[in-house]
Amino acid sequence: MLHRFIPAQFHDPVGLTKRLIKSHDPAAFFAMRLAAAGPVCAPLDFLLEPFERRAYQSAPPRRLPVILVCGPPRSGTTLLLQALIQNLPVAYFDNLTALFPRSPITANRLFSRFISRSPMGFRSYYGRTEHLSGSNDGLQLWDRWLGADRSHAPSELSPEQREAMVRFFNAFEAWSGRALVAKNNNLNASASLVAEALPDSYFLCLAREPVFLARSLLRARMEIHGREDLGYGLSPENTRDDPVEDVCHQVLFHSKLALEQKARIGAARFQLVSYEGFCRNPGATLKFVTEEILRRPVPSRGFPNLPEAFEPANTPFGNEALLARLEHALGAWHDSSPANPTGTAP
Repeated sequence: MLHRFIPAQFHDPVGLTKRLIKSHDPAAFFAMRLAAAGPVCAPLDFLLEPFERRAYQSAPPRRLPVILVCGPPRSGTTLLLQALIQNLPVAYFDNLTALFPRSPITANRLFSRFISRSPMGFRSYYGRTEHLSGSNDGLQLWDRWLGADRSHAPSELSPEQREAMVRFFNAFEAWSGRALVAKNNNLNASASLVAEALPDSYFLCLAREPVFLARSLLRARMEIHGREDLGYGLSPENTRDDPVEDVCHQVLFHSKLALEQKARIGAARFQLVSYEGFCRNPGATLKFVTEEILRRPVPSRGFPNLPEAFEPANTPFGNEALLARLEHALGAWHDSSPANPTGTAP
């Protein structure tokens, strides 16, 4: 049950619980309550599943685009998702969806009216948000089409998986009446498969300054797993014994994946978005999405729920020795890589 809510490499529920409590983070506490509520909601989820299947079968083809946020873990994907949700006329997967993975549309149709729509804000704990109305990655839904093993990206989708994906997104739009924006970091490796099944899908792929991304991945390993030798998020198969070298290898692995997906899909549908650039001027990204993807004019009042800038979590202070090691390892990997994948995001 826990693997519905946490990384695939995770193996220490007791230790994670202690670390979540120690964090004093409201989103972390809510994530624990959500995981505990999953088994309680499971019987009702099974009962609602036949109604869910009928919704898939009767839904007309979509008319609106699907906007998908992806990128390496710890690259700012949740922040971008929250900015899009709070400022654009879009639908999204909420935390209620995670409680009803077999019947998310039916459950939202029945229960969303009773959910308090608290201001979402821009806080999260490793992608987890507060309140049932908060944004959710919808990982259980993506497992239907991309496979339940989140540590490996699929090489292809079966016709059945493609058809199931199309039917679901058709039904979601039929219920919401809006374009959907969703997030899945692993689409950094499989966006082209989704793009082929959903020809009107667009991808916003985050890219973060490599040394700070690597440092954040190391922190994630400790806070989620309690140890640095277990990976966090999608990682290359040929891991390194040294955690510092391993996260640097992971950073360059994701940079290369993003370039590959962009080459396969095309720049018109796969946009590389600099995390640091987005933080400096988030309005520019939202303006692009509004005009180029949603095909709507920017509201005359702009984006009132969007600050002029965010503070990037790229503090160059604290453990300078680690930063130096990361820079050295990234430089060595970069120099030996013919793909030269770093520094590609605008």
